Amino acid sequence: MLPGMSFSGQLRFSRPCSVALIVCALALVGGVARAAGGGDFGIPKPAEAEPTSGFEALKKPPIPLSFLAHDGGWIEFQYPPSARDRVAPLIAQADDLRAELAEDLGQTPLDGIEIRVARGVEEMSTLAPQGAPPAPQATSAAYPTLRLIVLSLGQAGAAEPVELRDGFRRQLAVLALADAVSPRPVPTWFAEGFARHFSREGEGSREWALYRASIRHGMHATAELDAVLDKGGPEAELGAAEASDFIGFLLKPERRARFATAIERVRQGDALDAALASSYGSGLTTLERHWRAERTRWTTLMTVSLAIGVPALVLLGWASLRVVRRRRRQLLADARDGKAKERAGEAAERTRVHIVLSRRDERVEPPVIAEPEIPKVEHEGEWHTLH
Repeated sequence: MLPGMSFSGQLRFSRPCSVALIVCALALVGGVARAAGGGDFGIPKPAEAEPTSGFEALKKPPIPLSFLAHDGGWIEFQYPPSARDRVAPLIAQADDLRAELAEDLGQTPLDGIEIRVARGVEEMSTLAPQGAPPAPQATSAAYPTLRLIVLSLGQAGAAEPVELRDGFRRQLAVLALADAVSPRPVPTWFAEGFARHFSREGEGSREWALYRASIRHGMHATAELDAVLDKGGPEAELGAAEASDFIGFLLKPERRARFATAIERVRQGDALDAALASSYGSGLTTLERHWRAERTRWTTLMTVSLAIGVPALVLLGWASLRVVRRRRRQLLADARDGKAKERAGEAAERTRVHIVLSRRDERVEPPVIAEPEIPKVEHEGEWHTLH
């Protein structure tokens, strides 16, 4: 919890109905509808704006007759039959994502959302409004005024299928933030950071990029992020990672209620800096300084852990390898000794004289030859043989 922060004020939820004022917010938040992991950053070009009235008003094109539909009450999915298994996880997690967004933003849950799933990036343009096609190579796009999200199952030139979950979460966050702050604008980095943070896409690569930038002291100030995102390229990816991490700092569990209060104050007309100052007790500059200090502590901890842990792991691996090799040599030596003893035994067996003694009960007794009985007579007390 940051020093000096205090939670004040009760959230008031109001829904202005002026459609014309919504365009102001959409011009800033619509730029985050781009491909997962790449694409254009910044404020959308005039051709990508979403006109809401007259002949140029965006309209949803019809859905192909072969598409299947799933009505989830507040959200409807339109997808080709071949995508049934890949769309099922989105349907299963949609209610949880809606509740999570409502809690983060402190607004009423989303309603009337339509999700259209294309077989590829080429088909996305037939499912999206003709006046605002998705950016080239984009695999997802959001149209806040129409409450429409278009997703692609594949990416041009890529063998691996697109992960629908990342694009679904990100574009749902785009719609939720646009609905929460309308008709007020927010900086592009704020919208991009919120969408990236909620989607949780590329968390590992994002942490690595932030670690390297922190080591080199190459982090951007929030005041520079809009220009960095608008340029594109590797610096834009770093800027998006910084924006996402800063939003994560503001959305920590102990600060989530303050973030919702800041969103409500932006909706009522306060600038973002003033809204953050009244909600967190510190302005954007102070919050950014606390965030950088926390990021520096984490970087130092990681550096020390790597400086100690990597050599320790190398030594442990080297010792384990020696033990394994010694054990293997011992086993080989034992095997060689065993074979030598076996060969010596076989040689001795061949030269040895065996004396076999049979047991007495197994001996064969010679036959007894009975002698013929010789007649005898007795004479004067003595026996005499008759011849």
